[in-house]
Amino acid sequence: MWSNKNKRIEFFNSDPAVIDTFPIIEAKDLKLNWVKETRKNYQEHVHKGHASEPGFKHIARCPGIFDLFKYGYIVSLHKDIIIKLDMEGGFEWIVPSEIKDKTNFHVEYQSTALIANPPWATDFIIKITTGWNVVAPRDLRFLYLPIAYPDTFDFTCTTGIFNPAISTEVNFQVYWNATESPETVIRAGTPLGHLIPLTEKRYEWTQRVSNQHDRDWLKKLNSAFDASFWSTTMRGKIVDMYNNYWKL
Repeated sequence: MWSNKNKRIEFFNSDPAVIDTFPIIEAKDLKLNWVKETRKNYQEHVHKGHASEPGFKHIARCPGIFDLFKYGYIVSLHKDIIIKLDMEGGFEWIVPSEIKDKTNFHVEYQSTALIANPPWATDFIIKITTGWNVVAPRDLRFLYLPIAYPDTFDFTCTTGIFNPAISTEVNFQVYWNATESPETVIRAGTPLGHLIPLTEKRYEWTQRVSNQHDRDWLKKLNSAFDASFWSTTMRGKIVDMYNNYWKL
């Protein structure tokens, strides 16, 4: 249970296997293929003595890239997913299980008619509801970022600010770039995006299968949002409810 003496970031998911199979990881533990090859190449230069030569430069020494992976958390897909584009400008999504549970994993269409959209992407955004929720210390927010220099460019996570006090759900809105193929398979374990806490403080963090306390929270949250036709009018009340429920 949360208390003022125990400040930590806590992720929970109702999928009982996700923590064992495709858990959230710290960004420093992300294993990208190009990073492996870059470090291997750098060690080859070190072995040949090039690294000690005046003016030697190598991308493996670039702090602007690699310092980014010192902060925050990486959320990955925990199910294989097939995206099938259709002739009407939409898509169908398929997962291995026939059950599509919105509380655990869901994919939705969102229009980009009123926002900037990359010319190489589809004219809609795909929203992926991951099933993850997060409870964080009071007033802590997260920065949503795409995976920097990813191994796949089939999609790109949009940027934004995530405030758990408004909604604890960890969802990713992604631009769909794989427009040349009518059907694309994204494998479980593919990183979706990068969550960076907007603070200089260091927090403990944990992840777990949801318990009854978590499920009761989700019921309260959904009930609060369902109270009005205009969900934005409920935000202030939901923030207060969040802080009181989790004793922040």
